[in-house]
Amino acid sequence: MHLSSSFKLETLMLAAFLVTLPIYAPNHLLFETGVYDTGAYMAPFANTLLGVSVVAGLAAAWASARPGGAARLLGRGWVFAGSGCYLAGYVLFVLAAAVPGFGAAPLAAAAGALLGLGTVELSVCWGAYMAQYDLRQALLWVAVMVGLSALLEMLLASVTFAVGLLVFCVLLPLGCFLPCWKAAQGRLSDRFVAEGAQGDAPLTLRRGLLAMMRLLAMPFAGLMVFAFLMGARKFILFDVVHMEVLGCVLGALVVVPLCFVRSSRPLLPVIYRLVLPAFALALIFLDSFPGGSVPLWFAAWLSYAFFGMLAILALASLAALAHGGELPCGFIFGVAVAAFAAFSILGVAAAATPPFQEQEGGPALLVVSTLFFVALIGEALMSLWRASRGAGEAPATDEGDELPGRPVAVPRPLNVAARCDALADEASLTPREREILGYLGRGHGIAFIAGTLVISESTVRTHVKAIYRKVGVGSREELLARVDEG
Repeated sequence: MHLSSSFKLETLMLAAFLVTLPIYAPNHLLFETGVYDTGAYMAPFANTLLGVSVVAGLAAAWASARPGGAARLLGRGWVFAGSGCYLAGYVLFVLAAAVPGFGAAPLAAAAGALLGLGTVELSVCWGAYMAQYDLRQALLWVAVMVGLSALLEMLLASVTFAVGLLVFCVLLPLGCFLPCWKAAQGRLSDRFVAEGAQGDAPLTLRRGLLAMMRLLAMPFAGLMVFAFLMGARKFILFDVVHMEVLGCVLGALVVVPLCFVRSSRPLLPVIYRLVLPAFALALIFLDSFPGGSVPLWFAAWLSYAFFGMLAILALASLAALAHGGELPCGFIFGVAVAAFAAFSILGVAAAATPPFQEQEGGPALLVVSTLFFVALIGEALMSLWRASRGAGEAPATDEGDELPGRPVAVPRPLNVAARCDALADEASLTPREREILGYLGRGHGIAFIAGTLVISESTVRTHVKAIYRKVGVGSREELLARVDEG
């Protein structure tokens, strides 16, 4: 796969959206120094913003689970309305910074409500756009965009308010432009959902949440811990840069090289079962040193890079889940925004409790971080134990499927991709079936495909059966023979 060839220049607008995303607290730093009556304005604004984001996110997930709801949510009317709310909310914010008297609590609540509605809609739209990329592509470009947006946030925090506001007002419409443009062309849609990966059972909130937890439990948990810590403590370096922002820059620098790692196993399990547990063990070791020591100071910096990595991995995983088509984009990103806002509220509430007020909340946050580190390491050990047990005991259950947890090593022709494309054209396969045929043609089995595409093994088997039927074969061996025939 040539990762660089998958990039489109228009994707750079995602960085503009991330810089203006209001539920990410560091984006408020510019306005916190410029609003006339900050004390009266920011609290009702933030509370309304987060509360409306929770309700609107769950509503978007529920609507996406209804017949035709996913398409309506990505239709021109909803996208334009969401962008209008987003822009109008920030207009009130700018007026509160530019005109005395606009910093009143009712206007703050109105701005928060408008931005909450717009945030959910635009997050769904950008999620649908990023669904065009598979996991490796999404991981690379999300890391680049998050790193770029963090650098832009550092720029906004280091200039005068007037210059920062001017740059912000340029970035704001850029973050809305691409979703509106794609929606106007009718090209912003859940193209994979129409392939029937969900089967006959209707999608419900409970069924969708269980599917998300089954496929992305640790990435989702990492994003929630990031949201909680961000709400519980705001550590600003030199009174200019949020440490979360610097952590995202460092996290992006770590994640980008991982995109080019070649492995016989799916990339996401390798990261969560090997890379992140090793990182967490190092942090636990450094955190064991006495307060004020150099190792503990170093651990504090590394922890922000660690959680920046978690945020990037989670966003890329959500995009990959949307790419897999097992759940609608509106459901995936509606739940993600609602949960992020809810855990931010929990973080803000926790910050007012005595444990989080002692030593600026450092010890309490260390406990929360360590608990997550332990959970991450424990889940990795359990996954490796289950994989080794399955490889030693369970036989393959489908024709051509590899043993659970064991990679397939089947030598294939160098031009297998072209042969698979030709066979897919001949059999009139859907885009999802064409993608899975490419993995089958290269000798990969059910477990590898499921882990790579972030979909369930049962969904992969459903698509494999459809491929067998359309191609006119009855086993993996017959399918590979058809591919080899060219």
